[in-house]
Amino acid sequence: LLSAGAALGEPMSEEALTYQPWTPSVTSAALLMAVSGHLRPASRRTLRWIVVTAVAALLLTTGHASDVSRAIAAGLGFLAGTVGHGTVPVAGWRPSAQARWRSTLSSVLLVVASALALVAVAPNATGPLVWPCIAVDPVVAPVAAVLLLVSAVLVWRGRALGVILGASVLAAVAVVALTELVVLPALDGTLGWSDLSTEEADWQFIILLSAAVPAVATLVFALGAQAVLRRRAPLPTEADRERLRSVLRSAGDGTFAHMATWRGNSYWFGEDGSAVAYRVRDGVAFTVGDPITKNPAAAVRAFAAFCNSGGWTPAFYSVHDDAAAALQTAGWARMPVGTDSVIDVPDFTLSGRSRQDLRTAVNRAGREGLSASWTSYADVAPHLRAQIETLCAGWVDGRQLPEMGFTLGGLNELIDPEVRLMLAVDAEDRVHVVTSWLPRYRDGVLVGWTLDVMRRDPKAMPGAMEFTIVSTIQHAAADGLPIVSLSGTPLAAHDGDTCGAFTLRMKKVFEPAYGFASLERFKAKFGARHESLWMCYPQPMQLSVIAPALLRTYMPSLRLTSAIRAVRTLA
Repeated sequence: LLSAGAALGEPMSEEALTYQPWTPSVTSAALLMAVSGHLRPASRRTLRWIVVTAVAALLLTTGHASDVSRAIAAGLGFLAGTVGHGTVPVAGWRPSAQARWRSTLSSVLLVVASALALVAVAPNATGPLVWPCIAVDPVVAPVAAVLLLVSAVLVWRGRALGVILGASVLAAVAVVALTELVVLPALDGTLGWSDLSTEEADWQFIILLSAAVPAVATLVFALGAQAVLRRRAPLPTEADRERLRSVLRSAGDGTFAHMATWRGNSYWFGEDGSAVAYRVRDGVAFTVGDPITKNPAAAVRAFAAFCNSGGWTPAFYSVHDDAAAALQTAGWARMPVGTDSVIDVPDFTLSGRSRQDLRTAVNRAGREGLSASWTSYADVAPHLRAQIETLCAGWVDGRQLPEMGFTLGGLNELIDPEVRLMLAVDAEDRVHVVTSWLPRYRDGVLVGWTLDVMRRDPKAMPGAMEFTIVSTIQHAAADGLPIVSLSGTPLAAHDGDTCGAFTLRMKKVFEPAYGFASLERFKAKFGARHESLWMCYPQPMQLSVIAPALLRTYMPSLRLTSAIRAVRTLA
């Protein structure tokens, strides 16, 4: 190709041929593009974006024969990656227009930033972007390159600051290039075509075209600026809450379904009547458990597309196998985040050796005059309500980390009139234990309860919590309900699996403050079956952003000093 251009007298081709046509990175570009065809969809797009951006930056800046070879090799590698077996199926799963704009504008910024940086260290560069970048003051050019790099990262994350910063620097480079290469030469008479050889005229034409490249980049950036901005999560209206309650009544049989009604959540509604409750933190949209729907595969796809258009990274948190399988089929990454302890009420029994602790707790409660009271917060007597509030407030005293929220309720959540309380109260009206239970509906019929709040008086009767939960299961059996869930146990290993390194590290950090391991052992007394809980996200490399965002979602008030104290528990 270059030889053909040189034969026609094209000066850039002649210049490019003075350098060798091959470097090791030519092969690397081909291999990376070929391998990308066998990755997960999100990872595939990211790898191809990195390779294409790097190839374009080198081609437009240095402009040597090897840069042309690298571009051709990347194209051939792309074709090779679409042939053969092993490609992850992605039918119907494509990035939104907003996501494509973010990738495009980030590439534009990175290419110009690379050119500004490379012209200072590559004196033999002859690409189209060399002349506009040479026109920029050599002291200012590195600063502009850094600013463009920062703005590219911010644009990738949908930040308005990145759009403003990137547009300003691009426009400044465009003005300098046009001024130095077109306006000033035209004013002083050096821009002319008379008395020029054919080669000189060709170079002057190329320089004039290259002067317009930053201006074109600025125009492209302006066209896509609005599309890349990350939206704020919408605040739900009362109409949204009523619509959500309607969906819950018809299909809210998931473990965490009723948690969708909690304050702080935003709502998405699908065309098929499905709903998803979610919270956006640091650009990551975490779902509150599974989609509330009878068709999870369709709901997760539609909600992921909605997040993509809003500039958020979707993270399906604490979802069960059905939703996780649909996302894994689409090429998403997933990691275990705990287990759901489910009790099939008709099969529950206190007989057997493994239930000895439960029988002991029930028998002792009878001897000591402890009774179970199934009620609601509004119906509790004032003196008992004051004790409940004291138990909930005192639970966090002396802990290194603040009380968790998101999928873990507290006093504000048990006030809900649809939530039921099971209290353990002695003959002197002293509350030993308070537990709250969230309703689960299917086709408008109550089918079970999910345990949420568990608070125990420090001086409570030993076994009072076991007695309270057994009483709830027996109450559900009397009502003919099939399911009682002891809710999710964070960071618990799935059946037959061991914890990964990340989960083990989190267990060590949070165990002293929250006792997840002891909670897991406690729930084992009831013989519940374990259902896996997963967190699913588009690609593994996003975990470094998702993990801290999840921590801040659970603990918005977490301070640096508290986090440092928690990390010290590792020692």
